Amino acid sequence: MTKNLLFLFFKTTKQKLHSQEPEPAQKKLAEIGSQLRQYREQQSICLDKVAVVTMIRRNLLQAIEDGQLDQLPEPVYTQGLIKRYAEAMGLDGNQFADFFPIEPPPRSRTKLSWQDGPQLRPMHLYLFYTFLIICSVNVLSQLMSGSVTAKNGAGAEELALGQQEQARLAAEASRASQNQKPDSYETVEAVRTGQSLNKSGNKPVMVSVTFKAESWMQVEVDGKTEFEGTLPTGTVRTWGAQKQLVVVAGNAGGVMVAVNNGQAEQLGVPGVVKEVVFKADDLKPATPPKNEG
Repeated sequence: MTKNLLFLFFKTTKQKLHSQEPEPAQKKLAEIGSQLRQYREQQSICLDKVAVVTMIRRNLLQAIEDGQLDQLPEPVYTQGLIKRYAEAMGLDGNQFADFFPIEPPPRSRTKLSWQDGPQLRPMHLYLFYTFLIICSVNVLSQLMSGSVTAKNGAGAEELALGQQEQARLAAEASRASQNQKPDSYETVEAVRTGQSLNKSGNKPVMVSVTFKAESWMQVEVDGKTEFEGTLPTGTVRTWGAQKQLVVVAGNAGGVMVAVNNGQAEQLGVPGVVKEVVFKADDLKPATPPKNEG
């Protein structure tokens, strides 16, 4: 008798919960993701580059564009991810973040009528109330543990990035001890001595890059990736190509570019990703630098 009564109660409650209307967060996330994807595709920026600049995992960015709310953390953290994504695209991050709801809408309470149900004895009511209390305690415990896990998710992601950076530095230190200087070690030496790290030689396309602010950089020489990484302020690098040289900067406003020993110009707007292609057919021949003194 008791088992049948409990089964009937929870079956009715489950049907009522499933009949409620879905929250508007799913619909608003789909609108936000569609706008961000449209703007990214107009700028011809791949999702992997956005992940590098924002330091957000690619699967989370994909979930935002596809409107997959179940693949994202709690709304407050999802709002922060939307803001960082929009700002990386040069948009108003606060406007996009405020459009995404954090607090769920209040749900209407359903009154339960016991008059139409079977007559219960005092012992049955006692068992029923005891069972409800135990279920409520278990549900509250699961909700609290889930909230703590979601709050620690962002911290765990930053910790993982820090561990990867430490592993990279340790590998570079090991290579330096074996007289195998990596590319980043040569960059630091060039900044310390004030010299320009020039491995381009005399080629039709010569691009000299000076970093006024720290920025992520990718350089493609004649269809092959020559360099990809983050360079500090004050770094001076030069690359040369026979036919074509492609430069992609995560912070275009902090990068000065001089082509074929010409005058250095700012690559773009600060905080915006920009890609520039230099072709040998479109450029004047490189002129050797003048010796002063």
